[in-house]
Amino acid sequence: MADNQRRNRYVLPCAASLLAALLAGATPMAAQGTVSGRVSLTERAGEETTDIGNTIIYLVRNGSASVRLPSADATIAMNGRAFVPRVRVVPVGSKVAFPNQDPFQHNIFSTSTGARFDLGLYASGRSRDVTFRRAGVVPVYCNIHPRMTSFVVAVPTPYYVQAGEDGRWSIPNVPAGDYTVHIWHERATAVERPLTVVASGNPGFDVTLDARGFRFAQHRNKFGREYDRSGRDRY
Repeated sequence: MADNQRRNRYVLPCAASLLAALLAGATPMAAQGTVSGRVSLTERAGEETTDIGNTIIYLVRNGSASVRLPSADATIAMNGRAFVPRVRVVPVGSKVAFPNQDPFQHNIFSTSTGARFDLGLYASGRSRDVTFRRAGVVPVYCNIHPRMTSFVVAVPTPYYVQAGEDGRWSIPNVPAGDYTVHIWHERATAVERPLTVVASGNPGFDVTLDARGFRFAQHRNKFGREYDRSGRDRY
C-alpha cells in the first residue's frame, strides 16, 4: 500500500504537467462572429421595391488562400413559365438541378463566358443539372419562353446569404479578420465594401443599392438572335 501511494504521488503530478503542456501548445479556435445588416434599393420616382429578397451578400477574406467550400447543391424549378426561385446562391463546385414542373417542354441554357451550357429540350417531370465550377453571376434562360430568366450566383466562399423579404440578412460563424463584402442585385450596380470582422460580430452593416438605371431588355435566344415567334429557332 505504501509503495502504491508513493507511486501515485509521482504519476498524478506528471499527468497534470503533461495536460498543461498540451493545452499550452494547442492552437486556439479562431474567434467567430455574426455579420448582419440590411440592404435596400433606391428606385426611380414612383416605383416600389418588390424583389429585395433577390439580393445576394457574401464575404471574401482578404489575402486568404483557397478555402474548402461546402457542398450545397440546389434546385431551380420551371413552373408557370417562370424559374422558381429566380435567384440561387451556391458555393463554387455546386450542382443546380432544373426540374421541369410545367406540362410542356423547356430548353434551359446560358451563354455566360466560362459557364456556357445548353440542357436541350426536355418534358414535364424530367430534370437536368449543371455544375458551376467558376465564381460569377450566371444568367439562365429558356430558349422557348423569352421572358424566363434566372440567376445562379456561384461564390468562392462559405460565408454567403440571400436577403430576406425585408432586406435583412445575417451570416453567422465568420472568423475574425479582414474581408471584402460583396452585394449583388440583378437591377443594381454591384457593391464591394471592406469590413473587419471582430469576435463579437458586426451588426448594422446596412447598404443601399442604386436601381434607378435599370431598364428591362429581353434576352436573345441561344443562337444569339431575337426570338422568332414562328418557333423556328426554338430547338
